[in-house]
Parts: sequence; structure tokens; C-alpha cells
Amino acid sequence: MTVRQLTLGGIPAVSLSNDLLELIVAPTLGMKITNLRRRRGREWLWRNPAIPYAPGVPGSSYVETADSGGWDECFPTLLPSRIPGAPPETPPLPDHGELWSARWESRIYEHAEGTVISGTARGAALPYEFTREVSLSADEPIAVFRYRVRHTGGAPFPWIWAAHPLFGVRPGMRIVLPTVEQVRCSDVVGRNDWSAGEVVPWPLDAGGDAFVFPEQPGWAAMVHADVGSSGRVLLQDPEAGEWLDFLVDPLDTPQVGLWLNCGGWAPGGIEPYYNCAIEPGIGAPGRLQDAAGDWGVAPTLHPGEERAWRLTVGLWNEED
Repeated sequence: MTVRQLTLGGIPAVSLSNDLLELIVAPTLGMKITNLRRRRGREWLWRNPAIPYAPGVPGSSYVETADSGGWDECFPTLLPSRIPGAPPETPPLPDHGELWSARWESRIYEHAEGTVISGTARGAALPYEFTREVSLSADEPIAVFRYRVRHTGGAPFPWIWAAHPLFGVRPGMRIVLPTVEQVRCSDVVGRNDWSAGEVVPWPLDAGGDAFVFPEQPGWAAMVHADVGSSGRVLLQDPEAGEWLDFLVDPLDTPQVGLWLNCGGWAPGGIEPYYNCAIEPGIGAPGRLQDAAGDWGVAPTLHPGEERAWRLTVGLWNEED
């Protein structure tokens, strides 16, 4: 395992690599993972050419200042949300949660399973400590993510979490959800045949076993599902002969969200993006108030309680 220090446009970063793959983490960017790739393969994470890397500022707009691409963590909400049960005058939770603009404490250490890059952040609006640890398999192209959230206050609160990796995609790439038959829309842009709250068959427009990114762009949608018994999501690039394989324990991480942006959305003044996010998660949809309300899938963290879960990501190709 190799660890090296580097900079990304002046931002300090750390590379963790083995003979098969490399990931790069920028601790001052909310522990954003900026790169995830095989040593001799494609870069999977999307980079936004319109937004430079810069440390997140609490109170600023995520989509205008921090949506620079890569992999962020969203907690205790994904979209702007009031805090359920809080007084009406309480400020809402910010878009994409608190972690992207938090100040993380990071460290690198050796573990029985290898070298670990660890980061911990503390809540501002709610009393919690959130930790993410990332390590690489010694002999396979697999990254292992371990998460832990601990309640540090005196009153229970509801929460949701999702990984938020943005991937560079192109027409013909495929998303496979092996044990999903239907998804529920939460946001739709540029289409009249789906609406927010509607349940639609998976894989959406395509027959067969996969959603295929279309040649004709112009729409975007956020959909959610229970990941099902397999706990798997695959993003396939047939042209490159590579695929990415997410694996979770569905008892710990029961949901998955998909942001399918087929040239249908970007902030004002920017050409719409063609990208996607695959978001293994706990709770849905993106707004905590909805997850704790009508959707009824937001867990509650009690004083002194700790919750832990893990996620593995494999980067495979036709030679494996």
C-alpha cells in the first residue's frame, strides 16, 4: 500500500493506492474523494469544469460553490430540510447536509486490513460525531468504507445518510439493480411522464435488466428504492470493458438513491450536466422532513447511541 501527499489546484490531498487502484481524498474539502480509478483504467468520479475546488463555507450554496464533483457524504439530510420536531424558528438543515462544509479531523493509520484514511466531523445543528474510514483491499480492486455516527447530546433526533459519489457517464453506460423491480421518484426535470412521489417500474425506459443512459439528453430525475436482498448496484461501461460494483448489507443500509442527470439540470448559467450519482443510503427521500414524515423511513438516534455500517466498492474489468 502506498500513501503520498499531493495538491489539487492548491488544495492538500492524500493518495492511497495499491497495485490495482487509487483513490484521492481532500480533507479540507469535507473529506471529498476527488478520484477513484484503477491504476490502468478509467477515472470513475465526475469533475465539474465550472466549479473549482474550494473549502465549503457553512451557509453558502452547495450547488453554486461546492458541487465540484467527486464523492461527498450527506448527513443528517440530503436536501434542505427543517428539523422534525424543532421549533418553527429553528434554521433548516442545509442542502447536501452539514458534512461538506464541516471541518474534519483526519488521520492515516495502519489497521489489520491495511492502511486507513479516517475523518471525523461534528454536527452543528444536531449533536453528533460522524466518522468515515476508507481502506483498500490488499490484493483486489476493492475499496472498503466504514461509517459510524454517535449521538453526543441529550435528546433523540431523526436522520438520514447517503453516500454522494458523482460519476462521469456517457450514452450506452448501464445501471443494474439486481433485486429492484420499482423505484419512487422524488424529483423530475424535463419529463412529463413521471411526477414526484410516483412509483415507476425499474429499469425506467429500458427493457431487460438495466437502465441505459440515453443518446438524447434533456432530462434529470432522482429516484429511490429499497436495494433488496442482493445489496448490490452496478454501473457498467461496456465501451471501456469496466464496471463498478457497490455492495452493502441491506439490513444496515436498506435504501439506494439514483440521480440520473441526462443533460437535464445544472445551476443557472451553466450548461446542464451529464452525470449520475449512485447513493447507497439509510432513509429516503432527500429531505429529512419527508423521510421522517410521509415516507416513514428515517431512523432515530438516541443519546449515547452509536450506529455503524459499511460499503464496499469494486472496480472491475474484463481481465479480472
